[in-house]
Amino acid sequence: MSSYFKWPVFIAMMLFPALSISLHNVGNACLFSLLLLAIVAAACRYKPMGMSFGQLLKDYWPFHLAMVSLALAVLLNQILTGIFAVKYYDTALRVALFVPAIWVILALPLNYLKKIQWAFVVGALVAVIKIYVITEGGVLRPPNIGFLATIPFSDMALLFGILALISIGWNERDEKLAIGLKVLACCAGIYVTILSQTRGSWIAIPVFAITAFMLLRNIRVRYRLAILVLVLTTLGTVFTFSSAVQNRLADAKTDMALYADRGNEDTSLGIRLQLWRASWELFKEHPLVGVGRENFSDGLDDLSARRIITPMATSFSHSHNEILFNMAILGVFGLLAILSIYFVPGYYFIREIRHPDGVVKTAAGMGLILCLGFFVFGLTDMMFFWSVLGGVYSMSVAAFLACIIKRKKELKAA
Repeated sequence: MSSYFKWPVFIAMMLFPALSISLHNVGNACLFSLLLLAIVAAACRYKPMGMSFGQLLKDYWPFHLAMVSLALAVLLNQILTGIFAVKYYDTALRVALFVPAIWVILALPLNYLKKIQWAFVVGALVAVIKIYVITEGGVLRPPNIGFLATIPFSDMALLFGILALISIGWNERDEKLAIGLKVLACCAGIYVTILSQTRGSWIAIPVFAITAFMLLRNIRVRYRLAILVLVLTTLGTVFTFSSAVQNRLADAKTDMALYADRGNEDTSLGIRLQLWRASWELFKEHPLVGVGRENFSDGLDDLSARRIITPMATSFSHSHNEILFNMAILGVFGLLAILSIYFVPGYYFIREIRHPDGVVKTAAGMGLILCLGFFVFGLTDMMFFWSVLGGVYSMSVAAFLACIIKRKKELKAA
């Protein structure tokens, strides 16, 4: 029966990272296809790897609980406030779809699972072409790149490039063409951040560079150093000679000075700092369940009336910080949920980083980079505000964990 599920699951898994941020609704179609396949598999009493759905839940219950925690936090908020609305489960449910996705993805052979590396390569290359056309080579800075806001689009393209780079751990040393394509994808991801002029993405690049250097242990030290020096030199050159980049950095310095002196709090960075403060104030006033997603704007209006933030800051629909936003709208349950989504999968991956097998170690490294990326990006913007990115996270985490499970079973049977 596995042959009936193999190809549909494989196609959905590959198309998700390759096209999800560049073509509208592809990500949603892929994720819900995995859900449908999981339902059909359960109805047919199919057991991927001979493992029932219940057994998988039992073996990895903290992982599953973490991935459904945001949906549970929304449910608790609505029960305690008595205000029910299905639309506020949108992104939370896409993250929670990890639960059926991981089970049905286990139907894929390991060599099929590992091909996800090329989906990230394609995803980064398609993204750089799309943004180059839309920004006219970096001349324009539109608020959106297609259906995604510019900032999360830039963040995801960078993350895809870094994941492609980490997947070099699955290559032999003599596979120079494959390694070269992955380095190219990484450079494409970095170039997207230059074209988009996204300062939040630039903050993450040194973090990724250092982490990647430590993870690519199967590559000789001199090659790792060469890649690291090449990336940092390229960045240094761009930051030195690109007027667009210099202007964005100068604007950040000016914004901070104006905010500190209260000369103008309504700059780009000033608005962010106000929203962060506002979110903290809302959390302090409603620590248990938060104000609810539906009351966030009203909460900002109230803070503006009390002159805690400016009227301009009330026009924004989120906090530009994942943790603070979930604290504001869902209280302590939102805080625990978002931290669980980052750190529970991160714990599972980081404990496998030192595994002697290269396949396991690389899958764990890619999973760790994914969790780290969403965490770092979430400090300056909202990743899970976009439902498709919640799906990217859950599906990618499922694929990396499935690689680890299947490879460790192979090693145990050998």
